[in-house]
Amino acid sequence: MWEQMRDAHAFEILGELFPDVLSSHAFLEDLGIRPSLLPPFAPPLPAASWWRAVCRTVAQGRFAGVSLADLVDRAAALYPGHTELGALVGRGASTGLRVLCLLSAPLDEARLRLGAEQRVISEAAARSEGRMTVAVHPAARVPDILPRLQEFGPRIVHFAGHGTDDGRLLFEDEAGTSVAVPVRALADALALHAPLDCVVLNSCWTAAHAEDLLDCAAIVVGTDGELGDAAAIAFAEGFYGSLAHSGAVDRACAAGRAALGLHGHGPDEVHHVSRGIRAA
Repeated sequence: MWEQMRDAHAFEILGELFPDVLSSHAFLEDLGIRPSLLPPFAPPLPAASWWRAVCRTVAQGRFAGVSLADLVDRAAALYPGHTELGALVGRGASTGLRVLCLLSAPLDEARLRLGAEQRVISEAAARSEGRMTVAVHPAARVPDILPRLQEFGPRIVHFAGHGTDDGRLLFEDEAGTSVAVPVRALADALALHAPLDCVVLNSCWTAAHAEDLLDCAAIVVGTDGELGDAAAIAFAEGFYGSLAHSGAVDRACAAGRAALGLHGHGPDEVHHVSRGIRAA
């Protein structure tokens, strides 16, 4: 797709839309690319030349889980009336399984190893040969939920963070402290983008409330009780490793529970709920 972008003058377009370090870094960070990994953005280097270098690096697979199609799709979503971007999306958009990861680790809660979980998912996407693309949104806040769903159009939504035994998920506020969102409220947001293939709630106490999400997702994954870091990472490793190769969510759920058992955790800790069926 790099050649398509070059021929469509996409580097110049990106340079016009994101002409400075703040706007360009913010755009790429939302895709899961850390600014520290990017080349310097400083005059007299033209913005188009900088974007050409960045896109070449993306095309080489240097940023796990991020493709040029993801980059173009996100830019087109932010500027829906842009004719050239719209045409480029039509020629080169990814047809793979799209996974949106919302990661939240509020400072006033127990520390979580979400970076390790993110790495497992991104590495699985990198091995999928285009069958799966992942957009990771760390430090997810409540105001981030609807825009990220709209921009990325996922088939699978993955939440990693803290859950409470009364059916709430903990997102972050501007200061990084916890804000509780009921699973039912999340279901209403996801319903705007239904039908989804799967929602993964890789956090504590979520299985009891998973059925609230079945109106918008064919399969929902949740946990009966507490879910430690090691178990959460093991499940993600099995689930996304399988999904990257087969694309079958049922099989991926089974692989996630198998991975739990192989790592010494109880495979029954994590359940998936399908429409009309409860599976352990």
